[in-house]
Amino acid sequence: MERTVLDWLLEETSPEVRLRTLKEYEKLSEDDERIILCKKELLQSKVYERALKKLKKDKPWDKYDAIMAFAEWGLTRDDIGSDIDDEVFGLIKSTGFKMLCGEPLLLRNLVKLGYYSEDIVKNEVDSVLKLIKDDGGFGCISTNKKINDPKKPHKSCARLTVEYLLLVAELSLQGYSPECADDLVHYFTKRNIFYRTDDMKTPMVDVMLSTFYPPDPIKIGAHMIVYALRVLGCDPDSEAMQAGYKVLDEHRLENGRYILTASKSVPAFKTGNVGEENKWVTLYACLAR
Repeated sequence: MERTVLDWLLEETSPEVRLRTLKEYEKLSEDDERIILCKKELLQSKVYERALKKLKKDKPWDKYDAIMAFAEWGLTRDDIGSDIDDEVFGLIKSTGFKMLCGEPLLLRNLVKLGYYSEDIVKNEVDSVLKLIKDDGGFGCISTNKKINDPKKPHKSCARLTVEYLLLVAELSLQGYSPECADDLVHYFTKRNIFYRTDDMKTPMVDVMLSTFYPPDPIKIGAHMIVYALRVLGCDPDSEAMQAGYKVLDEHRLENGRYILTASKSVPAFKTGNVGEENKWVTLYACLAR
C-alpha cells in the first residue's frame, strides 16, 4: 500500500476505518497504545452511538446491521461490553440464526466479534459448514419448490456461498481451519472467482464485479471476495487471483484509492457516497494484495 493511501485510511476523522486498518493491515496487538487510543475514540464517537442505538431496537434486522457494523470496524464483544451480549443472545433466541439468506454473514460477524467461544455459536457454525455440497458451494435455503425442489438436483447458490467464504476466512484469521475450506476455495478459483463454469466471461452474479459495500446477505462486492480468498492462502500470482485483481483495478483511481460503485439505499452504516473514492473498499482491496 502506498504511504499516501495508508495515511488517508489512518485519518482521525474516521476512527472505525483506522481501527480496522491498525489491526488487520498494520497487525498491531490489542494492547498497542495506538489501538487502545483508537478504540477509545471510536467508542465515544457519533458513528458508534448510532450503531448502539440500532442494536437496541426491537427489529432483528436493526440488530443484525449493528452487529455487522461493530464487526467491520474491528471491535469485539469485550470492547463493547455489557451493551451487546444480551442483544446478541436475544437475537439468536428469537431467530435461531435463521435470518433468511443472512445466516452465514451473521455467523461471520459473530465470529469476528469473538462469539465463537460460545457453544451455541460454535455448534451452529460447525453444523452449517457440514452442509457444503459436492461442487464446493452451499445450496439455496428457499422452501419454495418452484425455486428449490428438494426432489431435484440443484447447483449451489453463488450468493450464499460468498457469505460462507467470508465466514471460513474469518475462522482462518482466528486460527481455525474448517475441513470445507479447500473445497470452498476451489469453488471460486475454478471459476476465476466470479464467472460461470460454462461461460468464463459471464459473472455468476453481476454484483460480484462491483464494489458493493457494506456487505448485504445477497450482495457482496469483489473487494471482499478477493480479500477472503487471499486470507485463505490463494496465490496472488494464480490465474484466479489475477482475474480478481483485474476486476478490482477497474475501480482503482490513479491515486491508489478505490471507488464505491453501489450500496443499499439504507446501508447498515454510513460508508461514503456511491461513485466516490471509499476508504472501506480501498482497505479491503489493499488487504487482498
